[in-house]
Amino acid sequence: MVFAAWTFLAAFSSSQSAVYFVNRGRPVPWGEMLPGRFADWYTCALFTPLFVWLAQRYPIDRRSWRTTLPLTIAVTSVCVVLKYSLLVSVYHAFGIDDSTLGAELSRNFASESMAFWAVIGIIHAFEFNRRYRERELAAADLRVRLSEAQLEALRSQIQPHFLFNTLHSISTLMHRDVDAADSMLARLSDLLRLTLKHRGANEISLRDELSLADHYLAIMSVRFGDRLTIARCIDADTLDTLVPQFILQPLLENALHHGVAVTAGPAKVEIAASRRANALVLSVTDDGRGNAVATRRERHGMGLSNTRLRLEQLYGSNQSMTLEKLPEAGTRISVELPWRQAVTPSHTATPSVA
Repeated sequence: MVFAAWTFLAAFSSSQSAVYFVNRGRPVPWGEMLPGRFADWYTCALFTPLFVWLAQRYPIDRRSWRTTLPLTIAVTSVCVVLKYSLLVSVYHAFGIDDSTLGAELSRNFASESMAFWAVIGIIHAFEFNRRYRERELAAADLRVRLSEAQLEALRSQIQPHFLFNTLHSISTLMHRDVDAADSMLARLSDLLRLTLKHRGANEISLRDELSLADHYLAIMSVRFGDRLTIARCIDADTLDTLVPQFILQPLLENALHHGVAVTAGPAKVEIAASRRANALVLSVTDDGRGNAVATRRERHGMGLSNTRLRLEQLYGSNQSMTLEKLPEAGTRISVELPWRQAVTPSHTATPSVA
């Protein structure tokens, strides 16, 4: 690219000289002019690697310009002398011109110095742009790493939170039904084993997320017994969409704790998934007759709070989470996410689809 740039300048300079001769009605001395012009510009090109090194090693910025500027002027002055020493030798060797080094420097030292300064200025501009892009890439990489660290921290908080709550339920059940508590521990072991399979993934397919939810609900079914009914309304085309791992568990825990646990008699929890335009809509609905929505908002614990933060970290403004009181009884939590299909559909387990 450097060779092409200097060749273009040599050709352009030659054409300008040719126009000068033509305008004055004189024949164009191509045999003498072209070698002279190209030798002039190519001897300049020889110093380009030095100028690139100089710009990289001694950038002109607010901290170092007092040192770099005089150094650049001194280096270019030496390069001008070296350039004309070499050019005069080429002229004499090929019989192009019999000019002396002193004569060439007296005529061209100032203009050649400015030409070298212009070249160095262009190189500095390219270097500045390169460093700017590197800083932008480094900053973007840092933002991504920070976001991933925040997501990992939020997810790491949700999983122990869920684990402690489940262990508390097992501890409570241990005094009433040892066999049921033992069954809950076995199911919890299965759930933790499945969770480890997706360790490090911020997003998994809805199919896999529903499998995690099934294991969690199996544990809770031991606690609540026959009075808990689980219903699903999952559109088949949503199963391979990407969702945050453990997105359903806090929603289900909220429904069970604030809806089912405080309701006397049978209770129902429904999981639904559907597509709305370019969004996936997940919802968990309970028909509990316990706390009102306002009370639930006031009591948002770590599960729902971290879920909201995770959604903001992953999708920015392209997401929403709403909590609404149903007309008759119960509460629905709805989450809306961008519609994105998993690259490779996962078929770890096929959840129930209604």
